[in-house]
Amino acid sequence: RQRAFDDKDDTFPLGLKHKIAGTPTKQVFKEIYHFMETGVVDALLFMGDLTDKGAIDSYSAAVRFIANALQIGYGREHSNLAVGLVPGNHDINRELAKDPGFDPKFRPLNEALATERLPQLPVDCCVHMGIGAQNAEVNVILMNSCWGCGSRTLIPSEFRSSIADAIDHAIATGGDAELAAYYDRQLDTPAFSDDGISHFLSLANGTAAGGLLVAVAHHNLLPQRASRIAPYTELINSGRVRQAMTQLERPIVYLHGHIHEDPIEIVQIPNGQPLLCISAPAAEDGFNVVEVKFTRHGIPLACEITAWRFDEAGNLKGMPPI
Repeated sequence: RQRAFDDKDDTFPLGLKHKIAGTPTKQVFKEIYHFMETGVVDALLFMGDLTDKGAIDSYSAAVRFIANALQIGYGREHSNLAVGLVPGNHDINRELAKDPGFDPKFRPLNEALATERLPQLPVDCCVHMGIGAQNAEVNVILMNSCWGCGSRTLIPSEFRSSIADAIDHAIATGGDAELAAYYDRQLDTPAFSDDGISHFLSLANGTAAGGLLVAVAHHNLLPQRASRIAPYTELINSGRVRQAMTQLERPIVYLHGHIHEDPIEIVQIPNGQPLLCISAPAAEDGFNVVEVKFTRHGIPLACEITAWRFDEAGNLKGMPPI
């Protein structure tokens, strides 16, 4: 999509139009790459929705763009940089989601990541990443909140077949509008699996109590601020995960995407430690720089978020830190 660009002349050279207007997503990735070149970035974390409609042939193109634009993956300039990715509901191919078992709908995207020598998505278990220096340790745990996405088995059995058939018919006979409506307002039931929650707690309890714990998943643990009449797109066991995290009795940063807004929200129980929820924007809107400050003894002291967003003139720049 073009940003801040009023195009009324079809005869104007297309190449010059692109040069003047730019493409938001490419501008965002170019700025992220500039950050990486400074050497101050310890990890890149992607919040899911790498693709739009779960089309299998789009996985390779999306992953190749990320790898080449940022020069990450084995054999590239920044191959040593820690990279973490989680799946989003738009990454799920709905035909594969009909297959029995848990893995099939995640397999093609993981195969595309493997081709570009990038890390795998978490599937049934979480993925642990230890980053930072010994006296400033951050433990990142990647989680899969898309366990139920596209699964027919989570539609009540009394009318499962009739609803599933109606969805298939609407998509098969409709066009882009029907497909977009399904992905935006689908009977989707996103959720963490029981095994995924248990594995998260096991990994969290196995890390040093003094280090900072960062959990990464696609879906928000809190409802959106705006009223949303699409209940099945919300995380159905978010309350359980939220309670499990607050009962760990340590500060946790929870990074997510999905809502395509970018609030920063703090959950805290009485006498408890903060659970800081930070939402990433869509890639075409910008990115967040999250900086953790430690004491000299390695105790996490503060978390500073700088949002990089486009201004009204179409310039990408850092906002005042929060």
